Amino acid sequence: MGARSSRAAIIEPASSPTAAGLSPRSRRGRCFRVMLVEPDPQYQSLLGTGLAEAGFEVAVVPSAEAALEEMAAPQLPPHLVVAEASLAGMDGFLFCEKLRSEVRTALVPVLLLSSKREPFHAELASTVGADDYLPKPVRVADVVALARLKAGRRPSEMAYEAHAARLPLAQIARALLAGGRSGRVVLKDSEGFFAFRSGYVVDATFQGERGVAAFRRLLGFGGGVYAVSFGPELHRGSLLMDLPFLSEQVLPALERFDKLREVGVPLAARLTVDFARLVEHLATLPDDIISLVRLFDGRRGVRAVLLECRFAEVIAYEAITQLFSLGILMPASHVEERERPPASPSLFLTAADALDTMLTDDEDREDLPIFVEEQAVAAVASGEETEETEEAIDGEPLNEDELKAASVQEAPAPRRVPIILTFPKRPRILKGGEIQPGLLPMGPEGPRVSDKV
Repeated sequence: MGARSSRAAIIEPASSPTAAGLSPRSRRGRCFRVMLVEPDPQYQSLLGTGLAEAGFEVAVVPSAEAALEEMAAPQLPPHLVVAEASLAGMDGFLFCEKLRSEVRTALVPVLLLSSKREPFHAELASTVGADDYLPKPVRVADVVALARLKAGRRPSEMAYEAHAARLPLAQIARALLAGGRSGRVVLKDSEGFFAFRSGYVVDATFQGERGVAAFRRLLGFGGGVYAVSFGPELHRGSLLMDLPFLSEQVLPALERFDKLREVGVPLAARLTVDFARLVEHLATLPDDIISLVRLFDGRRGVRAVLLECRFAEVIAYEAITQLFSLGILMPASHVEERERPPASPSLFLTAADALDTMLTDDEDREDLPIFVEEQAVAAVASGEETEETEEAIDGEPLNEDELKAASVQEAPAPRRVPIILTFPKRPRILKGGEIQPGLLPMGPEGPRVSDKV
C-alpha cells in the first residue's frame, strides 16, 4: 500500500497533483492530502486507490483516535477527511464534531460514509457540520468527484467553482444525488442550472427548455465553468428525478451520446440535404425522420438541430449519423462548391494575348476595347517587344538565318491598331469657353478638340 508512517499508511498519488480537478489558480501545483478513516480493508483499498489515481495523497487510518493522533503532528492538516460514520470507539459523528471544535481543523471538509443506514443520520451529519453524508454501498467515482470539488476549499465558501473539462457535469450530478445535501449547479453565463434536494433533482432549465429534457441537454451540451452552491432549496420544482432514474435512464443514454461524438458527425458541422439521394431512400425512411431532415438547411449546425428537434438527443444523433452515411445529409460546403457559378472571362489581357488580337486579320471581328495589363501598356507605348514575341510573330519560330536577314532588312511600319487605354471623359467647359485640361478626348494624332465647343 505504499510507505508507512507511525500512525497511517500513505498511498502516493498515481498521477500529477494537477489531476485533483481544482482551478489552476487555486492549486498551484500542490499535492492535496486526504485522510481516509476506514476500518474495512476492502474500502481502504478501493477508496484509497481511487483517490490516489485522481491525484491525491491518501493517509489511511482505521479509527478516529488514530486520525486525531495523525493530525496532531506539526505538519499541516489534510485538505479533506473521508470517514466512516459507524466507527468503533469514537464514531464518525463525534469525530466530525471534534474536528469542528478545533481551530486548526475547523475548516477541513468532511465527508461521512455510513455502512448502517438510519433515518436520522443525514440530519445528524448536518448538525455536526459534515459537508455531506453518503450511505454505503458507495461508488468510488462519487467520492472522488466530491473530493475534487471540495478538497482545499473552505466550507464557508458560498459556491464551489469547477470546470466541466476536469469534473464533468454528469459525474458531479451523480455524486450530489448520492449525498444528502441540497443546492444547485449553475452554468456560467446563466445558460442553465439544475437544483437538487435530498437525493432528487427538483428542477432544471437549459436554453429555454425546462424539466427532464433540459436536465438531459444540460448534461450533454453544457460545458465550461460552473458553480455548485449548497443551502436550502425551498422552491417547488417541476420534476422529481432520483439517483436510480439518473443511473438507469439518463447516464446510459449520455454514454452512448459521448461515444457517438467520438466517431460521428461533429456537432459544429453544417449539413444540408442531397435531394437526389433523399428520393432514392424516401420509401425506406420512417415518417418521423422527415421532420428531422427538414431542419437541415445548410445554416444550422448539428448541435442546433439536436436542440431544436423533438426527439431524445442520442436517438436524433444516431439518426443523423445514419442519414449522413447514406449520403442524404452532406456538408453544406460541398454543395456551395458544386453550385458556385463559373468564373467570368477576364477583360484584362496579357501582353501576348493583346498582341495576337491586334495582328489578327479578321474582317468580321468587331473592334472591341482591349484592356491590357499595366506592364503590357508600358511595353506597347515604348515600342519594345520581347524576343519571344518577335519569334512568334508569324506563327512559327524563325531560324538563325531568317533572324539575321530580318535584322538587315528594314522592318515594315507597324500596323496602327487603336488601343483604348482610358475611357474618354466628357470635356468640362469652363467660364469663357475654355476646356479644362486633362479631359480632352484622345485621337490617333493626339488631343483632339471638337470645333463645336
